[in-house]
Amino acid sequence: MKIIIAITKSNFGGAQRYVYDIATALGKTNDVAVLFGGTGLLAEKLKAAGIRTISLPELGRDVSMTKDVSVFFRILKILKHEKPDVLMLNSSKIGGVGSLAGRFARVKKIIFVAHGFAWNENRGILQKFVLKFLYALTFLFSTKIIAVSKSIRDQALRLPFASKKIAVVYNGIAAAPLLSKDAARQALGISTDAFVVGTIAELHPIKGLPYAIEAMRLLSIPNLSYVILGEGETRAELEKEVSEKKIGDKVSLKGFVKDAARYAKAFDIFLLPSLSEALNYTLIEAGFAEVPVIATSVGGIPEIIENETSGLLIRPKNSKEIANAIRFMHENMDKASSFAKNLHESVLKNFSLEKMLSDTEKIIAY
Repeated sequence: MKIIIAITKSNFGGAQRYVYDIATALGKTNDVAVLFGGTGLLAEKLKAAGIRTISLPELGRDVSMTKDVSVFFRILKILKHEKPDVLMLNSSKIGGVGSLAGRFARVKKIIFVAHGFAWNENRGILQKFVLKFLYALTFLFSTKIIAVSKSIRDQALRLPFASKKIAVVYNGIAAAPLLSKDAARQALGISTDAFVVGTIAELHPIKGLPYAIEAMRLLSIPNLSYVILGEGETRAELEKEVSEKKIGDKVSLKGFVKDAARYAKAFDIFLLPSLSEALNYTLIEAGFAEVPVIATSVGGIPEIIENETSGLLIRPKNSKEIANAIRFMHENMDKASSFAKNLHESVLKNFSLEKMLSDTEKIIAY
C-alpha cells in the first residue's frame, strides 16, 4: 500500500516517536512517506532510516487562518499527486486540516491517531468549546480513529462521530540496550552514591515539573538528587524556581539527552508529575528498565501503573504527595523493587512494539 503519515511538528516527543516507529515498520513492506512541519529531530531520524519525507515549513501548531488555508491547499495538492491508499494523521492541527483535505482528495482510508486532546491543557472555556467542535469535525472526516489509551477513547466518545470508528492501540516499545547504573550516572555526571529521582520529559507546563521541584525542597533525604532530562519552553522558569528555593544542590536540569531512555538505570526512582497524559512512553521505558515509578493518576497513566502493585500513583499538582511517595520508596526499597519487577512484566506483555504494530496493521487493512 501507499501510505502517507502526517504530523504537525517534527521535534521528537511521544507522538513523533510513534510516527517514527510506525513509519519505519510499515516502510519495510509498503511505500511510506512522512509529511510534517519544520526540520526537527524527527526529520533527521526518518531520513537516516531511509523514509521519504515531505516538509511543509508553514505547518505549525499555532492557529493562523492565512497559513492554515495555505496548508490545506498544499496538502490537497500533495494528496492528489501522491494518491495514497492510507492517510494517517497525528496531532490536532494536521488531524483537522489533513482529514478535510483527505476527503477532498478522495483518500479511501483516513486514520486519525489521538495521542491526546488539546482541551486538556490550561485553556479558556470558549477555546475548549471550539477545540471540541474541531475535533468532532476531524472524527467526521476520518474513516477510523486510533486512541492510544482507554482514557483517550472515553474522552473521544463524548463527542459525535467517534463511536463506530474508534479502537484502542497502546503505544509500544522495542527491547533496547540500556547502560548500567554506574555507566549511566557517569555519562550524566551524577554521583554514584546519590539517591537519584529522575524525570524524562519535555519542559512544558503540562508536565507538572514545578510541583516536583517543590517536593525536593520538602525532602531531607541524604544525598538526594533530582535529575531532569529534557528541553523545552519552561526551562527559564524552572531554573528560576530552583534558584529561588535554593535547592540547586538537589535539582539539575540536564537538557536534551539523545536516546534518554538508555540512561534510565541511573535513577533509583522514576517520577512523572504530569497534569495530563495520554499514554506516556517514558513510563513504559522506566518499566522496561525495572526502575520503580511514581506518577500522577491522570489520563492513561493508570492503564500502565497499578497503584501499590506496579508503582505508586498520586494526585496531580500535589507536592506533598510527591514528597511522601519518594520518602516511602526510599524507606521501602524492597517493596519499590517489587513494584518495578511487576511493571517490567506488564510492559513486556502489554506494551511491546510488536503488539502495537500488529494491532495498527489490522486497522490499516480494514
